Amino acid sequence: SALSATGSDGALSWHLVAGVFRANSWRSMANRRTLLEQTLANDVLTRNMRRFVSLNLQALPTRPRCIMWQPATLLAQPEARKLGKEWLTQRMYHHTDEALHRSFPADVSIDQEYAHYDTTVSDDGSITCFEAVQNIWPSTMDTYRAFLNDHLHMVLFRDPSNLAMEHVSNTKLFNKLTPKGTLVNFLQGYFVEANRVVVVLRQIEADEAVGTPAYKQQAHFMAWLEARQLSPTQVVTRLVTRQSQHFRPNEEGFFSLDEQAEFWEVDLGGASDKMEAMREAISRQGYETVQQWREMILAVLAKLKTAAQTNRSES
Repeated sequence: SALSATGSDGALSWHLVAGVFRANSWRSMANRRTLLEQTLANDVLTRNMRRFVSLNLQALPTRPRCIMWQPATLLAQPEARKLGKEWLTQRMYHHTDEALHRSFPADVSIDQEYAHYDTTVSDDGSITCFEAVQNIWPSTMDTYRAFLNDHLHMVLFRDPSNLAMEHVSNTKLFNKLTPKGTLVNFLQGYFVEANRVVVVLRQIEADEAVGTPAYKQQAHFMAWLEARQLSPTQVVTRLVTRQSQHFRPNEEGFFSLDEQAEFWEVDLGGASDKMEAMREAISRQGYETVQQWREMILAVLAKLKTAAQTNRSES
């Protein structure tokens, strides 16, 4: 009480004064420990991010035949991992307009269907597959946005079983080992603008959170997808992808042309120009799968539309 806190002369007791000093001292020590812990954590994060930059901004690719590819590495430390995902996806997002402009002819209007598949062969024999597809969808922008944000993996992975996912901020990391032993390790970034939604995807070639690689092969992969409202009931999307031939872990190199053909189930027997036969086969397979992919997406959109109508009727 106030009375017991003062002496007979009305001054504060030394017991109370000492208690106040002790409390302030304990508080200062606690604050000092907190600041020290934060400083140490920041130092660790700084060292990790410096290493992340050194791994992901190499002057030259580690494989001599992947000149156009910059392999990506994610670190295991949680905060550095989160920042690394954000940096990798934002870097791709920054190049969205350039990727779309470079991949679609100027005479392709926004209200028409379009598909183009091609394969390029560099001087050293490495293969890169390109895809540019524009589709019109019978969907509201809200429904298509929900599809991109929550259900895109159902189309990316025809068999979504045994699919691992990390969801942090606006990024998702999908990890799956296919029956053929292919590592699919897609990092997705989701960005909403005033008049469009952009989704970027890329293969993460190395992940320090994973132990010794159990896969047999993987491929470099990058994709940009843009969705815009065409009308209140229609959405137009533009998709650009590029993929390398497969390569083995531990710097063992890319598949040979014959190995890649066998892996993709392309028959090169009797072909006088195997590379040209491969190009034609890959393009043909791309065009043949357009309708299949479209039907898969339409099925998901129909389910989302039905669910939205049910929710509105129940509310």
